[in-house]
Amino acid sequence: LALVGAMAVAGMRGLNLFIQDIRNAANKEVEQARVDKELANIRTKFKNAKTMTAYDKKKYVWKLLYIFMLGYPVDFGHMQVVGLISSQKYAEKQVGYTVTSVLLNETHDFLRLVINSVREDIIGRSETFQCLGLALVANVGGREFADSLAGDVQRILVSSTVRPIVRKKAALCLLRLFRKNKEILVPETWAQKMINLLDERDLGILNGVISLLTGIVAHDYRGYEACIPKVCALMQRLARNKDIPQDYLYYGLPSPWLQVKCMRVLQYFPTPEDPEYCRAETEVIHQILTGTDMVKNVNKNNALHAVLFEAVALATMLDLADKTLLTESVDTLGTFIKMKEPNIVYLGLEHLTKMVGSDTLDAIKPYQEQVASKLHDADISIRKRALDLLYAMCDASNAQDIVSSLLTYLVTADFNIREELALKTAILAERYSGQDNKRWFLDVALTLVEKAGDFISDKLWHRIVQVVTNAKELHGPAASTSLAKLRGGASHEMFIRASAYFLGEFGHCLGPAEPPAGYAALLLENYKSAAQGTRQIILSALAKIAMHAGADDALRRRVGELFRTNAGVGEVELQQRSVEYFVMTNVAGNPARLAAVMDPMPDFPERASALEKTVEEGMGESADAAAGKVVRLAGGVLAAPPPRPGAAAATSSAPPPPQIIATVSSVPTMGLEDLLGGGLAQPAAAPAAAPTAFPSDRGLEDLLGGGGPQAPQAPASSPALAAAGTAASTVAIAPTVSIAECLKKLQTVDNGLVYEDPYIQIGVKSQWQGNQGRVMFYLGNKHNADLAAFTMELTPVSGLSSRLAAVPPVLGAKKQVQVLLELAAVSGFSGAPTLTLRYTVAGAGAVNQCLTLPYGAHKFLQPWHVANPQEFFTQWHEVTKAAQDVKVVTVAAGVAAGGLPAMEAALASIKLSVHKALDPNTSNVVAGSKISYSAAGETFALVRCESDANNKAVYRITVAANDMETVMGIQAALFSQILP
Repeated sequence: LALVGAMAVAGMRGLNLFIQDIRNAANKEVEQARVDKELANIRTKFKNAKTMTAYDKKKYVWKLLYIFMLGYPVDFGHMQVVGLISSQKYAEKQVGYTVTSVLLNETHDFLRLVINSVREDIIGRSETFQCLGLALVANVGGREFADSLAGDVQRILVSSTVRPIVRKKAALCLLRLFRKNKEILVPETWAQKMINLLDERDLGILNGVISLLTGIVAHDYRGYEACIPKVCALMQRLARNKDIPQDYLYYGLPSPWLQVKCMRVLQYFPTPEDPEYCRAETEVIHQILTGTDMVKNVNKNNALHAVLFEAVALATMLDLADKTLLTESVDTLGTFIKMKEPNIVYLGLEHLTKMVGSDTLDAIKPYQEQVASKLHDADISIRKRALDLLYAMCDASNAQDIVSSLLTYLVTADFNIREELALKTAILAERYSGQDNKRWFLDVALTLVEKAGDFISDKLWHRIVQVVTNAKELHGPAASTSLAKLRGGASHEMFIRASAYFLGEFGHCLGPAEPPAGYAALLLENYKSAAQGTRQIILSALAKIAMHAGADDALRRRVGELFRTNAGVGEVELQQRSVEYFVMTNVAGNPARLAAVMDPMPDFPERASALEKTVEEGMGESADAAAGKVVRLAGGVLAAPPPRPGAAAATSSAPPPPQIIATVSSVPTMGLEDLLGGGLAQPAAAPAAAPTAFPSDRGLEDLLGGGGPQAPQAPASSPALAAAGTAASTVAIAPTVSIAECLKKLQTVDNGLVYEDPYIQIGVKSQWQGNQGRVMFYLGNKHNADLAAFTMELTPVSGLSSRLAAVPPVLGAKKQVQVLLELAAVSGFSGAPTLTLRYTVAGAGAVNQCLTLPYGAHKFLQPWHVANPQEFFTQWHEVTKAAQDVKVVTVAAGVAAGGLPAMEAALASIKLSVHKALDPNTSNVVAGSKISYSAAGETFALVRCESDANNKAVYRITVAANDMETVMGIQAALFSQILP
């Protein structure tokens, strides 16, 4: 808008008046009316374009730009805008380029009209016109620009006779074109030119070249390793302030933005094997870490810190045997958290959190007290970063101190941080309680639920219940501690839910000193004011308590009255529980069911903590091209966390659960008549229903087994079964999905799942245009530890050009990385590339899986629109002479039942254009599309499906194309969809 305003002041009176009218508009309606009036006037003027002067064209185009930037749609005048680009006068050309770069985007059809005009300006002798053209392409250039202009832009960039200002713009323009078409720059031809460009002395050119190099190596660094010493030499030149023009000194600091770019580009390379390269990088990093001091000038401080933090990031990425750089980085950042300036403290905490790892944890631990003190800082953002750092730096040696600090802070913590605080405290207590300190976890967990109940999610107290249930030694302490806190006045809903569960399940562990009537009375008292969800838990707990040894008839009658009272409430779940419990205790034959319901809950199946998943989702960072070089996990743990409490308890040697109720034949009733008081008929005894299994990822909908299916009982173990299970778990890792089904689905869709096992999930997203295809693999590590020795090897097929980007050798825990596969159809091909996936999991085994990727010739098919039957069959006769294959097949039952519509759907699913009513026989269907191979040219792929009048499941399939390889490829894709 400022530019348009400057143009108005420059002498365009009409534009100036229009802008004044807009600024003086009293309200939005007045502004809208003025804009509509001006658009109508411009539209009228453009209809008589032949009579318009150059001055008028510029004025009205500036008005369109101003209207567009105000937020109003501009759907005309584009031809006049791009027409100014072809003018030979700078004033008109500059307006055309400026407005085009703002008004149009890379997908706009009008941009194709100016490619030749832009090219003439770029290769012309006018430096001003060159800059205008390069700036336009760098902003809105698309694939067509990349195909047409890449060579010209490269020549400008490498030419030493072109002025630096033009070459700098050429570097940025080439970066845009490379992002649109990766094939314009290949390492075999461009790497040496890039090395030569890094020898330039002009910092403006180097700034653009480093940006270009960053974009290239972010995609794939292979082939550009020789650039490392050149970048290091440039860093040393900048660090020593040698041969730096005055214009590139920012508060005395040589081009800090270029220093940052240099260190960032080095992070995309693996640690150099050449000792000279390593020494060059470490020397510069050391100089920055030791030579950065605080100054009073805020702007200079910002520049210094930008360089420092990038140096720390580079030091973290280097995999060096000598950890001196990491220690220096930690010490430098440690000084930041001791300062008074809040921004500096925040940056220190944030970057220390990113540095936490097994090799830096010992260096970070000395700052634990300072970090803990920041939990009480006045700035909430600093408190959050301090919590993140304490959570990350926690291990077995300092877990109790950190958890104690977090519990102390919990009392005074702000409301908007308490939920995260409670969540992370519970995770740390569980993770580091171990086998010998489970009671500590219980005390911490119950304190959390009691003090931070309003900020406790269901996931947290569910997780506490899972851990306590699976740890037999916690049953008695959980019941006694809950009872003591209830008697002490604890009344929060979440705490009452947990206490009700513990007393219902483990109240029998309290012994004769605590009769069931005592703790049942506490629950009955809390029942009166409890919410509906809590009442459901209490009802189930009371049903179990009434069956505990020592429960008397008075308690059972009281509980029975409660059941009968709630049998008519409006809350469905509460009513259902009450009716079911009452009937089971008062109808003949139901004690068997009651015995099954009132049994102790079995151990919960082993599963990953839902709390840790919640934290990871909140803290997760997207993977970039540098992922996988050095992976740092929260807490510095590079292997799976310690097993959950109770994980070892579910073995064949575990003692049987105590008998807490009487035998089936002597189950006591509630001592009441039926719900309506009329004497129910007594049905014959029914056999006890088998417990219904539910998936391991199911939530705790019914913790006490009263309102839904029970958790499955653990099967009786035998030595033979135990040995077989152990052997199976160490031999290899099996997929958890049907690979064949996944690949079959991907034959017809672009996005989906390729492979999944207990440790990794691989999904894909693909795009297809012409003879080009881009497939992005999303590799997600589901495990709590690294996947090591990770490789993906592609076996290509003849006729299909393929290129797989670099894969990180280690896939970090709970991380996702993206790997790009580029495909190009060169000539006819019948097969599909295969992908071999290999990795190992410590203590679990290895994976060596070969996947035949579903990317055959059909993926490159493009629609072919037929005007009449004659056109199709003319082409049919031509291609059948070249290559065809005929098969009589029996299709799958679903296709046979669907008839021709199902066959048409199968053809369309593999991108074959179905041409209805072209075949003279209405029981047949024909389809055809075409492929534009880069070497073989345009190829037609045609299919004719002839049905058998006597058998709907039998079809005669004829596939024809210009070459047999394409025939076989299309046939394979079609058969994958129609054959059983």
